[in-house]
Amino acid sequence: MRTNTKINRHEKIACVLLSGKPISPADIEACFKGTDQEGVLYRLSTNIYNIRKDGGIVRVHKDGRKVTAYQLVNFDEFSPEGRYIGKKQPVQAVAPVSQETAETV
Repeated sequence: MRTNTKINRHEKIACVLLSGKPISPADIEACFKGTDQEGVLYRLSTNIYNIRKDGGIVRVHKDGRKVTAYQLVNFDEFSPEGRYIGKKQPVQAVAPVSQETAETV
């Protein structure tokens, strides 16, 4: 588990994509308008790559060569802070103890 609490830029972008619906690059830019991160959104594809590197599945919607939207497919595997936590493992049911086993112990 991470020890630092600082949220990286690609985690902030993952927060925007957590709805699981296609989000246009203009909508992502509007979320960062007026912040100190606004000037670095020209590297949006690099941040999408980092989300993929962490374990996210990002679908890119295109019209020809132009990107029209990004969609986070496995949004349920991310925390509300935008960090990849992976699939939730199902809990194995514990077998009930029979009387014979309990008596022998």
